[in-house]
Amino acid sequence: MRVSASADPWDQPAVASCGFVVAFDRFEQEALRPLARRYFGQELKAIDDIGVYSCRATRTGRESEHARGLAMDIAGFDLEDGRRILVKAEWGRRDNSGAFLRAVAGAACRYFNVVLTPDSDRDHLDHIHIDLGPYKLCVTR
Repeated sequence: MRVSASADPWDQPAVASCGFVVAFDRFEQEALRPLARRYFGQELKAIDDIGVYSCRATRTGRESEHARGLAMDIAGFDLEDGRRILVKAEWGRRDNSGAFLRAVAGAACRYFNVVLTPDSDRDHLDHIHIDLGPYKLCVTR
């Protein structure tokens, strides 16, 4: 399925499986949008994804869930007032931005099978990885 937006625009159109799109829509409606309102008192304007479908393998040689359209890498979020909340710059901060990103990752564990963050490994220093693959792993702290 080709997707360019859910409730909020994605910064680039993407190809994803129907199951992923349904899970992401629930995640966005039930977790992302309420978290943005709670931490910033405003709505999300856009989701900065840096990869959904991509036919590639993981570092270990196993086929990536991106190759099945079951994964997304989120670099950050744009807020209604124009502010950008970027994982690379703000994950470790002890303010609303860092707390928001950690809350997003924690909430993602209820919707996706794997959630990887900058706390996972060096491959995820600039994004939150979410996927619906067969494994269960949630690394948010």
